Amino acid sequence: MRKTLFNRLLLSYMPIFIIMVTFTFFMFFQILSEQNRKEALNANKVLSLQAMRLIDTSLKAIDNMVMTETINNKELINFFNNEEKNNMFINISAVKKMQDMISSYPLIDSIYLVRFEDSFVLSNATSDKLSNYLDEPFIKKAMDPLASKSWSGVRSFEQFSVKGSKPVVSLVRGAPFITGEKGLIVINVATDSFQNSIADLYDPKTSFIGIRDAVGSELISGLNDKEQTRIFSNYVSSYTGWSYQSGLVKGKVFYVISSLYNIWFIIGIAMIVLGLAWMLYVTRRNSKPVEQIVDRIRGYRLPLSKEGGDEFSFIESALSNIIEQSNQYQQKHEEDRHLRMRYLFHQLIEGDTGLTHDEWMVETSSLQLPYAYDRQVVLVTEIDKYPDFCCQYSRRDQNLLKFALRSVIQELAPKYELVLWAEWTSASQLSAMVFVDSAEEAKDSVIRELFENVRLWSQDNLKFTVTIGIGEQVAELSNAANSYKEALRALKYKIVLGENRLITSEHITNQGQVEVYSHLNAIRSIIQSFRLLEEEWKTKYDELFRTVKLGLLTKDEIMNLMNYLIYYLGREMAGMTKEFQEIWTTDGLPKLSKVIDESHSLEQMREESVTVLNSLFTGLQEAQDRRLHGATIRDMRKFIEEEYANPNMSLDYLSSTFNINGKYVSKLFKEETGQKFVDFLFDIRLQVAQRLLTETQTTIQDIAEQVGYTSAISFSRVFKKVVGSSPSEFREEAARRQHG
Repeated sequence: MRKTLFNRLLLSYMPIFIIMVTFTFFMFFQILSEQNRKEALNANKVLSLQAMRLIDTSLKAIDNMVMTETINNKELINFFNNEEKNNMFINISAVKKMQDMISSYPLIDSIYLVRFEDSFVLSNATSDKLSNYLDEPFIKKAMDPLASKSWSGVRSFEQFSVKGSKPVVSLVRGAPFITGEKGLIVINVATDSFQNSIADLYDPKTSFIGIRDAVGSELISGLNDKEQTRIFSNYVSSYTGWSYQSGLVKGKVFYVISSLYNIWFIIGIAMIVLGLAWMLYVTRRNSKPVEQIVDRIRGYRLPLSKEGGDEFSFIESALSNIIEQSNQYQQKHEEDRHLRMRYLFHQLIEGDTGLTHDEWMVETSSLQLPYAYDRQVVLVTEIDKYPDFCCQYSRRDQNLLKFALRSVIQELAPKYELVLWAEWTSASQLSAMVFVDSAEEAKDSVIRELFENVRLWSQDNLKFTVTIGIGEQVAELSNAANSYKEALRALKYKIVLGENRLITSEHITNQGQVEVYSHLNAIRSIIQSFRLLEEEWKTKYDELFRTVKLGLLTKDEIMNLMNYLIYYLGREMAGMTKEFQEIWTTDGLPKLSKVIDESHSLEQMREESVTVLNSLFTGLQEAQDRRLHGATIRDMRKFIEEEYANPNMSLDYLSSTFNINGKYVSKLFKEETGQKFVDFLFDIRLQVAQRLLTETQTTIQDIAEQVGYTSAISFSRVFKKVVGSSPSEFREEAARRQHG
């Protein structure tokens, strides 16, 4: 089949292509020309600045030299002082110095000195009376006090009548330099030397430089043909007041060529308009075959076709509707399958579905699910330190790593002859349902081996670890929720048993809330020792974590215990001095709360919390040591702990023992410990009494006497008021807990 349509379209749009390329070509060279023009202008500006700076620098150097010599040079000073009339040696020395100055500064054409006292003029070439000197008019003008003593404009200078005059600029300075009362020194610089000094800066065939003095007279002339030149830059020297002008040779021609930019722009607009007109014509001609196709399609009544829109949209819609009628069911099935699978998985593990075996077989065929065998077991794989995982990786990388973890489980399962179904059930947990055809122990070991390899593979390749909770096998598909709950329960003990491992029901025991409550007294004892700044708190704290680990508490139970520790410690700090409270609120509480919230294991929680508590303990000790009576109160507290069984223990007893007023003792005790003397004494007696009631069979009367009470009745009354039960009831309850 010949490509007639292709050739027609190609030839139709070819003129547009040629027009646009031509326009682009001309615009490129026009822009290049404009750029060259701007660069030429910038070059001329730089040329003028360089010429001005070069000449100004040379003239300033001469000016500074004259100032220095008139102040420091002995020969010139002797000439102007004229102490010895007509001393030829002084004149010769002055002439020699002028010749040295001319040699040092090639720009200088001539120098002469004018002495006011005897109207004598001495130059580097001659000497004479002022009235006979050819430059007398300039000297007379310079002798005027109001006359400028800087560089003059261009003037004619004639030293010898036989040589004729030459254009120069002159610098006039008084002698001495400050007052100028004794004479003048005149430096003449020929204007030709300026031309020579800047000749290397530019090419006279392409550029020119003109210099005019302050009144507009030319020092250096530009081109003679003014009609062929155009000035592009003009700078005025702040030192001499001279103007520096530069431009291009035949600059007017260059300017005219550059001004054609507007003409080219108009031509370009015209070419664009012509191209648009041609494009409209060609598009209209080539759209006729498409319109014929649309008319033929409209002859068929398509059930899903829509009116409106352009011809191509109509054709696309018609073709899409035809294709949709043939594969609509398949597309819908593919779009919904994954969502239906996830929804069904969540229903199974949450116990919200009551599918029978036959119904499951229907779903298996529809959703391409695994075949349901006799038994099922659910495992939950949890990413360890998930907050750190989220901080370390971007959202895209997180999804990629999660996909890799799920893929490796699905790829390894066939190697162990296992059938499983895995879905992400939360941000950090990947749940897998394994289908087994028997309840043999061998299958349990194979499942554990599979997920042990998954754990090791994650550790080695994914750079993060996982902990896997394994539920019990269940016989019915509807009971998969029980296996899922068992797996989640196993993960709750990760904080005690450790991360990066497999946890089954064999590793955990059913611990009741009674054991959790049994740790509260230990926490209160730790806080009491901590508040009293006793070093024993560390031993008690380590013992608390040891018993918690042996008790195999869940993460929620451990968090509750640690939150109670923070609460009780905060309550104790609130009763202490303001300085102690500030240490707790600004340093202790925030750090301790952060450690407990971010800990991933029991050992990590213990180590980091001990570090925070040690720092807080040291701060409290230092604060107490700074107080005047801190040591005295510590001695009192130690004395009370040793003599708590003394029934005479009271404020008066302490006052007499430590030789301090009783009311003052009470005030100091409250400020230093945050606790009243009576409460402190009773806490010690109550702890001993509870230990004796729990561990011994000593009578209530004997216990009362051992803790400082002479009467068992008064002891029982105070004990029940604080504890909530009598001593005998407390002993019975403790016995039931031990044997229950």
